[in-house]
Amino acid sequence: MPVQQFGELLSDPKKLIRHILKVTLIALALAGLALVFVDQQASLYFAEQEVKGLIRAPARILTDIALSEYYFVGSLLVWIFCKWIGPRLSFLQTHLDRVDYYRRWALNFFVALLVAGAITHIIKFTVGRQRPHKTPDFDPYVFDHFTTHWHWHSFSSGHSQVIFTVATMLSVAFPRFKWFWIPFAMLICLTRVVVHDHFVSDIIFGACVGYVGTLLALQLMRKKTSNGIY
Repeated sequence: MPVQQFGELLSDPKKLIRHILKVTLIALALAGLALVFVDQQASLYFAEQEVKGLIRAPARILTDIALSEYYFVGSLLVWIFCKWIGPRLSFLQTHLDRVDYYRRWALNFFVALLVAGAITHIIKFTVGRQRPHKTPDFDPYVFDHFTTHWHWHSFSSGHSQVIFTVATMLSVAFPRFKWFWIPFAMLICLTRVVVHDHFVSDIIFGACVGYVGTLLALQLMRKKTSNGIY
């Protein structure tokens, strides 16, 4: 199902639930495989001096693209512009329907960040997985459940959740460029492994939470408010 075409999916709760379950189960299976076969090996690879010297610095810069505050502020600014400024500009008078669409889109974007972020933090707190850089051999099997310390908030990746929420919402607003949004989001997710803040399994499930959380937010806005975009 193309990521931007959610209307039919959101109008059928059973279909939506099945889709979310399928995506979540696939992500869990891939994360499980990564836990066993990839997590430690990938972290060790990116710790090699030649590899580390080549890509760690640019990865550290790129990874901050996924900081949530950028998108909370950005979505609010778009909403403010489309609600109070855009409708008063003469050159936009023939595009008021589009302006109102982006007003609703920005509000949905903000809510998607909230919903997906809340899910992520619940998972982090519950699972309590230690971050890779906290052990010299990048042991992927260290857990301390129900802790608030960020050193044990590796699973799932919050940056990956944010950037996949962003990619999903941008694919909704600008579907012509969906070929770019998702691969770019995957690249940003990978930087979390390069800088040893997350394991591969963390970013896989973080991406899933970003996507699923966005769907849940869009459904919430569609059913409970007059500001849905579907």
